[in-house]
Amino acid sequence: MSLIFRPADPLDEAFRARWNARVAENELSLDLGFLRLLADTEAGTIYHFVQATDPAGQVRALACYSVAQMRVMRFVPLRVLVLGGTVAAGKAFWLDADALDFTSFLAGFEAFVKAEVRCDILVLKEFSPGRDDGPMRSMAEAGFIAQMCYHRSRLALPPDGRMQSFLDSLPSKKRRYLRQVLAQGETAGLAVEVHQRFDHLIDAVYSLYLAVNARASEARTPALPRSFFAALGQLGGVAQMLTISQGARTIGFGLLMQRGAKLKCMVIGLDYEVSRELQLWYQIVARAIEHAMNSGCTSVDLGSTNHGMKRKFGAEHEDIWIAVRHRSRWVTRLLAPLIRHTLASIYRPAGRALPTADDAN
Repeated sequence: MSLIFRPADPLDEAFRARWNARVAENELSLDLGFLRLLADTEAGTIYHFVQATDPAGQVRALACYSVAQMRVMRFVPLRVLVLGGTVAAGKAFWLDADALDFTSFLAGFEAFVKAEVRCDILVLKEFSPGRDDGPMRSMAEAGFIAQMCYHRSRLALPPDGRMQSFLDSLPSKKRRYLRQVLAQGETAGLAVEVHQRFDHLIDAVYSLYLAVNARASEARTPALPRSFFAALGQLGGVAQMLTISQGARTIGFGLLMQRGAKLKCMVIGLDYEVSRELQLWYQIVARAIEHAMNSGCTSVDLGSTNHGMKRKFGAEHEDIWIAVRHRSRWVTRLLAPLIRHTLASIYRPAGRALPTADDAN
């Protein structure tokens, strides 16, 4: 099926309804309001939206992309188009799988980019072996370099929404450890709160976030500016902040997003002076899970770092792949080692080498 891609207005109500139901529902950080805030904090970044129709005028696909300037080896300027943007996670597109396949979607999107967007490098994300075997084959056939960059940890919650049921579902050793963590928090007098509006907390928490971001060694992204947290905290509804305090001092937090029965843990902040002593990382994750169950959630996205630690909570993980191609296929083949090195240096998954597309298939 041939597709006609055209720019879409994110303020159009019909488009917003399609996007929320078919894209943001699956990946909470692709919410239109959240993307607008990201664009405001990334200098020179604009999120562009497109939708594709078939010859009969039916909408068959949606996508979002951003274009940024980068330099290779400090002096070669390149314009890079990223499907979904550099910070927002998730699969920033939808296609009607009953009417077309990914090959048709990719061909139509590439034709649109070639005609309407000035860019040198095309970056497509996110894809997972097993779930996305067909799209990954299509991208390989189209000359893309595919690379495993990080993983996503996901946790299914018990249907009765009880913390006790969640703990009982874990192996005895993990269950015993998490109970000790929770008991330790109670003994230390830690107070847990969830704030719908949290702009008044930014002075207390932003330095905690910077401390964690500076130590990140996998799936690391540039630190989000203070203004982003402040703007997000003023909205009330796009995100929530879970804080852990000891007395009057905030010592940890987790930034959460929720839509329906899904909750996503975005970023955390820790006071490293007491983090190890109080097991703060585990306190935050455990309390976020508890909050998710109290809110009627059935699943939690625990993000893309520290999967070994998240296994203590019973989280499953999936490998996340990114595909990259220069507008010229022969340049793509020439740049393949540089592309792999660049992706590896950005994401640096801990404890394993980065496999290639052949390993995934």
